[in-house]
Amino acid sequence: MSDWPVDPDNKTTSWKLAVWEALKRLNKNTIGHAITRTSLIEQELPRIVAETKSVGLTPQQTLSRVLQDLRADGVLLFDGNGNYRLSKTVANMPLNQAIVTEAQALVMARRGQGQFRRTLDVRWKSCCPLTGLMERELLRASHIIPWAACESESERIEPENGLLLSVLWDAAFDRRLVTFLDDGAAVRCSGLSTTGLAVLQANGKQRIDGLTSGNRERLGWHRAQCKFA
Repeated sequence: MSDWPVDPDNKTTSWKLAVWEALKRLNKNTIGHAITRTSLIEQELPRIVAETKSVGLTPQQTLSRVLQDLRADGVLLFDGNGNYRLSKTVANMPLNQAIVTEAQALVMARRGQGQFRRTLDVRWKSCCPLTGLMERELLRASHIIPWAACESESERIEPENGLLLSVLWDAAFDRRLVTFLDDGAAVRCSGLSTTGLAVLQANGKQRIDGLTSGNRERLGWHRAQCKFA
């Protein structure tokens, strides 16, 4: 007999609790492997439906909405390609505690973002290494491993995890339309046309000079998340 708190007027809360606990179970059973929506459906959805006493006809759609909610709460991380994982900080916490903890972490991280940007300004001499742009409004402190995918708060503000890129390069890099090799050479990924790459490179170089070992290590992670034509 389930002891889940079920509120018939607030199915969302019940579903979030049930999905959170399902994610925690999968997280323990898939150490070293990503959690996918498919694995949730195959291994946990019947239990979730039973625990929430759901009588709807679209539990898979409800599951998708709840996954989006948990991502918005910061407790569920999306690594791309359909892969999810739990933030290590909160992986064993009750849902309410996990949400509060991640909210507090977000506040602290935002406070650290200013220092992150200032450090990158110094590191890259307030200049995009590809375009040469120096207008601060056109430069972005780009995370190599995205903020949401970082394993710790310190990694989120680690300068070795940052590049100072023009807004166009930053957008392409953040969306994994381009990535960089260890020698700094730009590589086109799936989703970006050769014309798009030519536009990116039109007013600058095709390579970032001066990457550190820390940059290269994290770029290896970034490349692993990209799809190539």
